[in-house]
Formats: sequence, structure tokens, C-alpha cells
Amino acid sequence: LTVDAAGFSATVEDAIACTRPAGRMVQVGLPIGDETTQQPKIPMALVAGRELKLIGSHGFASQELPKLLQWVATKKLDPSILVEQCVTLQEGAHAIEQMDHSSPLGMIMVTNFNSPSRL
Repeated sequence: LTVDAAGFSATVEDAIACTRPAGRMVQVGLPIGDETTQQPKIPMALVAGRELKLIGSHGFASQELPKLLQWVATKKLDPSILVEQCVTLQEGAHAIEQMDHSSPLGMIMVTNFNSPSRL
């Protein structure tokens, strides 16, 4: 199973290329492409040749939330591995601006909302 949640052309295409034969690739959220391509190019010869299954996921049903929280509570699921950096609100605003040029490997999470503002 491979998962792409970044949505850049390169990450979508790499996720498909890394999927084992007869495997599944999940696209989480909407792919945004990049400055040179509007949409990622799906290598359909690779998809068909390896008999891959592509799955799109834009969210989940609210009735699944208790199960998800149970997995976190019992440590069956550790969402902290998805977090690259914890930042202040001001640093978070800067991180969003930087996403025009690059994307972090994990999530940037705002955990401090009390930092002084320059607004």
C-alpha cells in the first residue's frame, strides 16, 4: 500500500511507481499539480501492467470517528509520525507562504496560539 497526501505531480507519480504489483495506491485529498503541470500524469501503462488499484480519499464518514479515536487511544494508530514540526501561529503563517516553493514531508502543526502577533 502506498499513500500520497501531498498532491504534487512528483509525489503522485512516485507513489504509483513505488506500488508493488497488484498493490493499492491511495490519493488522500485533491492533487494540486505544480507550477509546470496542472494535474499529475497517471502512468496508465504502469497501472495496467502491474494491475494496480488506485483509490481516492477526500475524507471519511463521521460515524467512523469513534473507531479512529479508539485506534489512537490504544496506540494502534500513531498520528504523531505524520507531524514534521510543531510551530507557533506566526511560524505557521510563514510555513503556508513557503508552500509556494516546497512542501514539508510531514504536517506542520500549530500548537502555540499565544505567541505575540505582528498584525
